[in-house]
Amino acid sequence: MTVRLAALGAMAGLFVASPVGARDISISIGSVAKPWVVDGDLAKKQWQDAPSLSLIQQSPSPGQATPFITTAKFLRTQRHVYVAVASTDPHAEQMAVHTLQRDGDQTNDDNVTIVLDTYGDKKLAYVLQINAGGAMADGLISPGYTNFDTGSPVDYSWNGYWAAAVRRNPHGWTAEIDIDTQSLQFDSRRDKWGLNVSRYIPRTQLTLAWSGIDLNASATNLAWEGTLAGMQGTSQGSGFELNPYGLAQYAGGHAGLSGKAGVDVKYNLTPQLAGLLSYHTDFSETPSNLLNVAVSPFSQSVPETRAFFLDGSNIFNFGHNLSESFIPFYSRNIGIVDGSVVPMDAGLKVLGHTGHWTVGFLDAQMGAAGALAPRNLFSGRAAYDINNQWQVGALVTHGDPTGQTSNTLLAFDSTYSTASFAGHNNLNISTWGARSSGDARPGNHSGYGLDVAYPNDLWWADFSYNFYGDALDPALGFLQRPGTKQSYVNVNYQPRPSADSSLNWVRQFDPYFTFRYVTDLNDRMLSKEWRLIPLQFVTQGGWSTFLHVNPTAERLTTPYNIIPNVVVPAGDYHFTNGYFGLSTPKAYPWQLTLEIEAGGLYSGHYRATNPEMRCRRRTGDSPRASPRPCSISPALRAVARCRLTE
Repeated sequence: MTVRLAALGAMAGLFVASPVGARDISISIGSVAKPWVVDGDLAKKQWQDAPSLSLIQQSPSPGQATPFITTAKFLRTQRHVYVAVASTDPHAEQMAVHTLQRDGDQTNDDNVTIVLDTYGDKKLAYVLQINAGGAMADGLISPGYTNFDTGSPVDYSWNGYWAAAVRRNPHGWTAEIDIDTQSLQFDSRRDKWGLNVSRYIPRTQLTLAWSGIDLNASATNLAWEGTLAGMQGTSQGSGFELNPYGLAQYAGGHAGLSGKAGVDVKYNLTPQLAGLLSYHTDFSETPSNLLNVAVSPFSQSVPETRAFFLDGSNIFNFGHNLSESFIPFYSRNIGIVDGSVVPMDAGLKVLGHTGHWTVGFLDAQMGAAGALAPRNLFSGRAAYDINNQWQVGALVTHGDPTGQTSNTLLAFDSTYSTASFAGHNNLNISTWGARSSGDARPGNHSGYGLDVAYPNDLWWADFSYNFYGDALDPALGFLQRPGTKQSYVNVNYQPRPSADSSLNWVRQFDPYFTFRYVTDLNDRMLSKEWRLIPLQFVTQGGWSTFLHVNPTAERLTTPYNIIPNVVVPAGDYHFTNGYFGLSTPKAYPWQLTLEIEAGGLYSGHYRATNPEMRCRRRTGDSPRASPRPCSISPALRAVARCRLTE
């Protein structure tokens, strides 16, 4: 494995010689003495002479004039960063808002996004987003992270300390934001942070940005960020937080009165290093798990929702495009064993970034539960920035939540990202290797892989190869299919018709294909899946349609209990599915979607027709009135039929 990893790492190193194109755009933040409560009013005196920046059209016509004039101003006190955004709209009554929920999906809303790279190294960043209805969303960006369902590079499970207020007027809307720096990690001696600001207008599918005016760019791609200067001396304070809790309950009979208590503490050991302690951790207020339903015989990962594990979770991210296949440290394994809750007596985390290093350590002491004895679980992550494009790292876990082995996993990864490949194109190259020990099982305890991604506007391509040994055992991680070799290819061709073309009513075509091929370690086929999309496009007005054809071959080595009382026997299966969809513009007050599916499923066939209707309504006639989303899709979603033959 050492030779393979060295070769893969050398491939990434070959590209270091092509530096990222200079992003010289910058703004210096203004300063004020006293904080204030934000209310969305940008006429207050603090903003009159504040430094200002202007957003430029980034997509679909980079640099072209637009009536959606957008400016942002920046001020700070010692402990707060303030942002004021003024967004004009010639038809303000048509602004779209579909959610008022914290961390809700703002994909189809009029919104503004602010990206803060507090270390200025183009690796980690905070994302703050607010829509025209005042809904707030926040998250983290880290190397290699991609949401498997949405493709977003932002992990929205993180919540920071910030406030925002929106005002709507006949000419658009304004947003005023107050960011408490206590919830951010940064070096107070550093004068410059990375920054980008973007705005999205869904009814015209128009994106404006401050830095990165290129179709290959996006605000969440940190390689395209600008600079926010004047941040030296910004303070986190001590970062001290104390959250005690107590719980008492009374039950009749012999149970009587019982109770428990605990405490969570957070403290900044240094401005760059934070410590978190949890004693008798209470997860009772944790949001419900997001249900992940898939017709698949293989395990599915579940997103983390517990606050103690979410803080600094981006530091523990590993590799690139591995999330659904291999997660070396999967925090859901701590406190939950075989679906049952196991108490965590104490947990300690140390998180930080200093110089070229990013580090994270977590130690958890699990309590006894049934036949399980108390045990200690540990995970450590360290990453080193060779430069702004290339990061290498290591991750180690020790301990087995089930208490059955003395398991240790050691993993290494390398991630290279540039926005100037062959000019101004994005390129990502990631390699990884891992080995487990402490388990007496025979077999191959190693794994390794390579991912090469070319995520650009005209061509979007990705290739990956991953090897998972049959005895690779990440006891504190998640491995979906051990004992497999997995290859994946994805190629999108996304042309935009010219203005004088007969197809100029189309905004962008997006035909593509993917191919996934999985074998066992003896190269016998286990899964082979094509996804062919010969037709997929969105019109200038926002209408969209697609046609998918998915030929699949699957070898089940054991029977698959697809639903209760329905078992698919072991054997070889070949089936093909087809999908057709049509949707009205997502920015409309009423949105209609129709999806039709039909085809095979193992030894059976199925058909499904899914009509859906969504609406949003506004209360009151004032420009400040907020659109209230509503959905009546459950009443109209219908007809899913499945028949499995023997």
